[in-house]
Amino acid sequence: MKQYYMRNTFINHRIKRQSLLIAIICCFSFSCNSILDVDIPANKAVGDDLFKDKESAETAVLGIYSAIAGISNVFAGVITSYTAIYADEAFFTGQAISAQEFYNGAISTTNTIIETNFWNNSYKVVYQINACLEKLDKSTTLSNAIKNQLSGECRLLRAYTYFQMIQLFGKVPLITVTDYRVNENMPRTEIDAIKKSILIDLLSAKDLLSDAYPGTERARANKSTASALLARYYLYQQEWQAAEKEATEIINTGRYHLSALDNVFLANSDEAIFQIQPVLAGYNTMEGNNFIPSEAARPTYALTSYLRDAFEANDKRWNSWVKSKVIDGITYYYPFKYKKKADFIANPKPVEYNMIFRLAEILLIRAECRVHLNLLPGAIADIDAIRQRAGLPLVQTTYPNISAAELSEKIARERRIEFFMEGGHRWFDLKRTGKASETLKQIKSDWKVTKELWPIPQAQRALNPALTQNDGY
Repeated sequence: MKQYYMRNTFINHRIKRQSLLIAIICCFSFSCNSILDVDIPANKAVGDDLFKDKESAETAVLGIYSAIAGISNVFAGVITSYTAIYADEAFFTGQAISAQEFYNGAISTTNTIIETNFWNNSYKVVYQINACLEKLDKSTTLSNAIKNQLSGECRLLRAYTYFQMIQLFGKVPLITVTDYRVNENMPRTEIDAIKKSILIDLLSAKDLLSDAYPGTERARANKSTASALLARYYLYQQEWQAAEKEATEIINTGRYHLSALDNVFLANSDEAIFQIQPVLAGYNTMEGNNFIPSEAARPTYALTSYLRDAFEANDKRWNSWVKSKVIDGITYYYPFKYKKKADFIANPKPVEYNMIFRLAEILLIRAECRVHLNLLPGAIADIDAIRQRAGLPLVQTTYPNISAAELSEKIARERRIEFFMEGGHRWFDLKRTGKASETLKQIKSDWKVTKELWPIPQAQRALNPALTQNDGY
């Protein structure tokens, strides 16, 4: 498949793989701040030699994190805003046609956001991961401990990327090598095969990664990060017992605690299991920059009445995580989970990091699983931990004899509020529970069930005729 990384301005299919890795590292590894504390030693050879000692190998892998943080992709940025307006959380107040297509539920096959941010950027990251994994596997000089840690991180990041991709597109080409002769005409891979690959990567990552975080930040993967994605993966597969087990393992570490609402999204918050550390000058998070309006402007993404009405009375999350602004007599409500907009003049050190996994999700995953496992007291305790922080009446107190069906509904509503405008949770929850079309056909005039998958970019299909299109496009 002729992916973006094979056709961009500094890489083409005639470049040798060794030179390609050098280009990747040069372009991405040194754009970081504290995520890249390790530099390539002076007078050190590149290519295969780059993976002959701990410092340079670590630099290469940290370059993947830098690339993820430096672009809007399935980890952060566009994944939040565009799934939110595609679902029922927010509406787009701007004029850009490419964004309006998401809000209208009518994405074209030539939509540039789909092609660049979701497709090209994902495969660009996957290529970096595959290149590092190949070099790590071939290295005969790195210690097993270093190879395990770095390989585990790479596998976790690859699994996450493909997990997000199949939620958006369904079948996509499963690229696990860097050889363009294998990749350039690859068709879309069956979903079961991709899920199997994701699971293999995650189980391997969990085995390879250590309990402790590398360094002092929670911005690199550890064993609990792998367990968090495993818990989410099993939840989506309705493998309740396996998901409950992974969630319990994380909770039992004692390392993670629910933070005060205003502190949840701070760098290295007590609640954070895995975050993406910003690397772009002046930025805290892309979400904060996208959602917080400039002084004279209206919010670009405003909360829908459907979402606003879903909040219970006196929910503290409304006061901490929602702000409003009046423009021309109209009140716009916007997300305020991330509270720092980019400041390109002062260029402050980031104090907020993009959240990928946090304890609240793990508690609600376990609560949902426990309902299905008929462990209702434990499920109630988990959801009540979230409700107590939000200042809401506890289920144990108000509905001590609640049924499993009613408790499931409460957990679903709790997820909707706890994770609103955050990483695509609402859209993915609607899909995995079979409620996407049922919900959205009520509010989008031309909704069809085929729209539960996004289109494969037409430009990619022109490059690779083996790529089929999703139904309805």
